[in-house]
Amino acid sequence: MDVFPINWDSVPDVMNKEQFFRICHISKSTALHLLKSGKVPYECSGKKTRCYKIRKEDVKAYLEERAIFPELYSAPKGWYGMHYTARLSGKLTDDMLTAMHDYYAKLLDDYDDVMTVNDISALTGYGKTTINKWCCSKYLKSFRSGRLLYIPKIFLTEFFCLQYFRSINRKTLWHIQTLNEFQLEVKWRK
Repeated sequence: MDVFPINWDSVPDVMNKEQFFRICHISKSTALHLLKSGKVPYECSGKKTRCYKIRKEDVKAYLEERAIFPELYSAPKGWYGMHYTARLSGKLTDDMLTAMHDYYAKLLDDYDDVMTVNDISALTGYGKTTINKWCCSKYLKSFRSGRLLYIPKIFLTEFFCLQYFRSINRKTLWHIQTLNEFQLEVKWRK
């Protein structure tokens, strides 16, 4: 799926950062974020300036994946020197959401049917305060027994599929890994 009409024959096999951001129609700052965060692989030439060597195949893969999962490639808040909020292009298809729901349900098979905030924090890497905030703001359905919040696994799976959860800018390592694994699983199905 071509997002932008690009004549790949005229693109060099190895490019620098300037060629990369022009081909992808992104800013220099976004290109720097993608390279520094490792979302687009590169080889360092050892120079102080113009040190990025980016392969054409990696740029193609980035453009294809960005079209499907734009939230993976958004810069964190403050990256651009102001409060940046990722703008996601549309919703995922119903088939994609069903596949994502099945993926997370399978991922949580080994866990109890009802989990505590501590369990979810240990699993996802997000802090207890953050998880409590999700519950209080009704994004994550839960119930209270005594002083503890309990979250049924079904509701946790639904929460993982929400655009709210997918569009978190500062994702934990677990969150990034699960999105990447899901992305690979979807590619294998095609």
